[in-house]
Amino acid sequence: MMQQSPLNALESSQAVPAPLERELVLLRVLMRKCRAKARVEVFETCALLLHAPKEGAQDYADALLRVLVSGLPTGPVIHAITAQERSFDEKWLLALFAAIQRKDQSSVAFLLRARLPLHMRRPVGWLAAELLNRMDSVPDKFHQV
Repeated sequence: MMQQSPLNALESSQAVPAPLERELVLLRVLMRKCRAKARVEVFETCALLLHAPKEGAQDYADALLRVLVSGLPTGPVIHAITAQERSFDEKWLLALFAAIQRKDQSSVAFLLRARLPLHMRRPVGWLAAELLNRMDSVPDKFHQV
C-alpha cells in the first residue's frame, strides 16, 4: 500500500489524527501570545534557546512563529482558538509535529523542504521538535477551549 504524500495529506480533511487536536489548541494559544513581538534572526534565536534548555513551550512557540514570519512568504496564518477551520499553515505545522512524533525523518525533511528556504529548514525543524516536547508540560485546561 502506498503512503500518502505529506503535502497531499494536508489537503485532505482527515489528514491530522484526532490526538493532535490538543496540539492544535495549544499551538493557537501559544502563537496568539507572540504575534506582536519583533522579528528575529533565526540562528540567534536558536542559539539563545540552546543555551537555556529549561525554557517553556511559550518561548519555543514565540521563536518558531517569529522565525516562520521571516521564512514563509506571507508569514504563518494561525486562526483564533475557537475557529472551526484550519489554515494551511496550521495543517502544515500539525503534519510536521505528527512526522516528528513518528520519527519519520523523510516526511519531516519533505515538509520543511516544501515550504522553507534551505537556511531555515534545520532551525525550524529543531524549534518544532523542541516545542512539541514542551507541549506535554502545558496544562490540559486549554484543551477545553
